[in-house]
Amino acid sequence: MHKQSKRVAGDSASKLSWMLLPTQKATKEQTKDNSASTADILTKAGYIHQSSAGIYTLMPMAQRVIAKIEVIVDEEMQRVGGQKMTLPNLLPPENWKKSGHWDSVGEELFSLKDRKKSTLILGPTHEEEITATVKHMVHSYRRYPLRLYQTARKFRDEARPRAGLLRGREFIMKDLYSFDVSEQSAMDTFYTMEAAYRRCFDRIGVPYAVAEADSGSIGGSMSKEFHFVNSAGEDTLLECKACGYTANEERACSKVSAEGEVDIYHGNVLSENGAVVRQCKAVIPRSCQPNVIKIKQVWPVAAKEKLEFALHATLAGNETENLLESIGYKQDAHSCLLIDTSISSQMANAVKNSVAAEALYLGDWRLARAGDHCVECQHGVLEAQRAIEVAHIFYLGDKYSKPLDLCVRYQDQNKFVQMGCYGIGISRILQAAAECSNADGRGLRWPLSIAPYLATIVPLYKTDRVSELYDKLLNVKVNGKQVFAGNIAVEDRDYLSAGFRLYDAQLLGFPVTVVLGKKFKQTSEVEVQLRVPLLEAPQQIAGVRVEGDGYEYRAFVHVDKLSEFLACALKGQFKEVP
Repeated sequence: MHKQSKRVAGDSASKLSWMLLPTQKATKEQTKDNSASTADILTKAGYIHQSSAGIYTLMPMAQRVIAKIEVIVDEEMQRVGGQKMTLPNLLPPENWKKSGHWDSVGEELFSLKDRKKSTLILGPTHEEEITATVKHMVHSYRRYPLRLYQTARKFRDEARPRAGLLRGREFIMKDLYSFDVSEQSAMDTFYTMEAAYRRCFDRIGVPYAVAEADSGSIGGSMSKEFHFVNSAGEDTLLECKACGYTANEERACSKVSAEGEVDIYHGNVLSENGAVVRQCKAVIPRSCQPNVIKIKQVWPVAAKEKLEFALHATLAGNETENLLESIGYKQDAHSCLLIDTSISSQMANAVKNSVAAEALYLGDWRLARAGDHCVECQHGVLEAQRAIEVAHIFYLGDKYSKPLDLCVRYQDQNKFVQMGCYGIGISRILQAAAECSNADGRGLRWPLSIAPYLATIVPLYKTDRVSELYDKLLNVKVNGKQVFAGNIAVEDRDYLSAGFRLYDAQLLGFPVTVVLGKKFKQTSEVEVQLRVPLLEAPQQIAGVRVEGDGYEYRAFVHVDKLSEFLACALKGQFKEVP
């Protein structure tokens, strides 16, 4: 009969021997040059398991992280009146076609046919479904405002799934939808939700930035993104340190000199088979690039069409003679001329007088760059930083209520209900937080608020004193709370070597590891290892000498002083709920 390992202190849920935890050692090459991706580390640490391209199983450790993120989000959503519900994942396409979302999402939409040959889609988002639900159930302005949300699995047919949970085909997301009877009320909701999101990320504890953003296929007139700042991010943010202005480079505006030469770009709208459908010209300052996203907001392009630009000519900034001929613009029903507002007024006026108003667009049509002056404060300089998007909030207006005819009688008028959409990538936060806490290559360093366990006890030899250490940890109070209650993992896998168990504690990223080694047997001193993000430990804590390298700190602490030591070490590390 197989002999089971001896069970030690703590309930079964906290014993690692009970847990499905398929950890693996890193290769020598990855250990040497820290080359493993965060998705690889999460896999080696037993947090995730890849089922197929872009689809992952969340293992028990990951599920604990997800649960803690969801608790924070639930508390903050309900604090601002959010009502939690569950919407179906299988959706009919009719309302998507009415809203135009069916075409704008394009090939990223998973669709299937049931046995009756009816088309269904796997929802990547739920604006249409929630709008139809509210339309069916709410018929008086007295029932507004409404804030309805869910946390659910979403689906997106990524062309190139990559980077683990950051660019997958199935993901967990919290989405809240707001309904208001007026634009002013909807804008108040937008800023209320922005504040709620800031509280969520303050509590999660990873440094973040809030940036003005493009609304993409969701639509709406205003949106903001929340990002974890990290060099591995796919997004580039432009920030002015002088005034705090921050925007995604797709949306960012900047100030450049109106003097000097201008570049003329020729734009082609290409159909799915590559044929030229429409053409345009863009006049922007020399050495700048056209901003396709901004241009498509005023000159829409179908989902299956592509807008491409190529440099056509360079002109002197003060040139006005035969300007349209120099630009190469020929006016017809399918063309337009885009003039960047930063070029000289002399040239802009010459163009305005020669082009029909409906074909002329004046605005900011160039990509802002690091080094440009800030458009907000005028004197600051924009700086670039890479970041990982983890949340996005939108003011939708009547983007969905109008095509789906969600109206309300208010102030003696029938008005379209004003909507907002507020999404947080729950599973995305898991990997993004791990990405931001893996700087030393030895393992993860979870923020205290979402760590699967706050502490682990690792006995390196057989001892009956584990329960004593367990109780010492339970007695630790920070801000009056027993922070380790329900958050202690006991490393009772005595069938593994001591080295492997210590390696696992580092790899898994537990903030506190208490090691019972030779000193404990001799002098009742335990080795305490602290892997806490943003912790700047002094040379002494509670009179105990501490050594470390900025990523991990170690100290030998007598068991009788353990509670005091940890209370002092972690003081100020837990975010209070305001």
